Amino acid sequence: MTMLIMSADQARSYRTARFNSRARAMQSCLPTVPVRIVFMNEQYNAFHQRNECVFACYADADDKSLIGTYFQHALMNFSKLSIPSQ
Repeated sequence: MTMLIMSADQARSYRTARFNSRARAMQSCLPTVPVRIVFMNEQYNAFHQRNECVFACYADADDKSLIGTYFQHALMNFSKLSIPSQ
């Protein structure tokens, strides 16, 4: 299956996503619930040999809970809806 790479403009419109099962298999501590995402930039992914969007991923609506930065291929179920503050 070929992944559709989103443009920077498309990436900026998304607010949440989930980590896919492959990413969670590589890092078991990643949440299974939707996380807040913020588009950072586009970078060359040497492993997949293509440019991809990179997102800062947060556990919730609180900016202090940064999980890390991830390429688009580690995420799925992108949504334009925000995670409510707690």
